[in-house]
This record gives sequence, C-alpha cells and structure tokens, in this order.
Amino acid sequence: MARASKVYVVTAPERIRGIYTSWADCEAAVKGVSGARYQGVSSRAQAEAMLRGEGGALEPGLWAFVDGNHLGGVGVVIVEKTNAAQATVVEEGGYTVMEVLAGAGIPRLGSRAKITEALARLRNVLSELAALYLALKLVPAGATVSVVHDYEGVGAWMEGRWKTKDVVVAALVAACRALAGERGLTARYRHQRGHQSSWAGRDDFAHYNAEADALATQAGDRFG
Repeated sequence: MARASKVYVVTAPERIRGIYTSWADCEAAVKGVSGARYQGVSSRAQAEAMLRGEGGALEPGLWAFVDGNHLGGVGVVIVEKTNAAQATVVEEGGYTVMEVLAGAGIPRLGSRAKITEALARLRNVLSELAALYLALKLVPAGATVSVVHDYEGVGAWMEGRWKTKDVVVAALVAACRALAGERGLTARYRHQRGHQSSWAGRDDFAHYNAEADALATQAGDRFG
C-alpha cells in the first residue's frame, strides 16, 4: 500500500484558506501574511477535516500512543475517549527499555547485557517495539485498542505487512502478538508522522504523539 502524501493546510486568514500539495506552494501563500495558521498533515482527508473545524479528533474508544528513541527511552500515553467531547489520559509514563524488557522472558532479550547489545544495534527500533509491548501490558484485558505509532514498522510488523528479518525484532514482535492474545486484546494500528505541529487547529494525534515522544526523551536521558 502506498503511503499517503503529505499536504499542507492553511486555516486562516480566510483569503488563503485551503489545501496545498507542496511546501513551496504553502510557503508562497503564507509568507508575510499576518495571522496565518498552517501546518503539514499526513493526508488530504485530515486537511479537509481541519478546514471544517473538526481537526484530528480522536473517535470514542481506547487509544495507546507509543514512542521510543535510540537512547533506550520508551513513552506510552493511554487515552480513553468516552464521547464526542471528553478524552481522558488514563495512564502515561516514560520508561527505559531495560525497565520494560528485563525479566519479560523474551528470547534473545533474556539479560541486561543482551538488551544493551540489541539497543546498540537496533537503536530506536528496539525502543519503539518495547513501547508497544508495554502498552499491550497496560491496557485492560479484553480491550479493543487503537495503537498510534510514529515508527511505521510497529503496525507493519504486527499486521504482517513487513517481514521480520532480524531475529531480535522477530522475537519481540512475536512476544507482542503473544501478549495481545493472552490478554484477549483486539488491536488496530495507525501510523502518525512524528514531530507534527498543531498550529492550524486541533490535532489530537499530534498532541498525544508529542506527549509520548517527550516521555521517551525524558526516560532516554535517564537511561543514558
């Protein structure tokens, strides 16, 4: 499946409101315009929603925002959306890959030395998958959860769209699948571009992704 092309949305002022297919076009429209509100988004559908004033609002349900970095930091934000207006963070935290994976019994990650070695080789990939593993432990058993990730491999491996060629990655993905099965979870996956702003209007996905990223950064600094 082809990845959706990034577009740019301008929500104010009225005379330049619209969707622009390139940064060059967007920049030309907003340059020198007082009060211009604009940002890049991952799809035209999202841009159209923002022009309607809807923004990137979460649908009702349980959401897990996960992120990790090359320093071994892991960030997870669990959000419950109960109705059209109310979203509540039910749990959030920053951890290190060591705190998440040590003692988990995952093949090839059975000791602190092996986890350290895997992080040095796989860098953020290990942390991104560790964040998923933690989220699958934190959400209530039997839940249906939407996992939002900014590293595309998280959903691609879990849904079988990418092959797990690395033995450690394969072991960790298998552990995540097994954990979801053991806990009776139904998980769907949504890719969110990392480091997105919300200058043009509401974007819950960018907001909570940024929170998970910040938690991972704090944990990575502690790990380092």
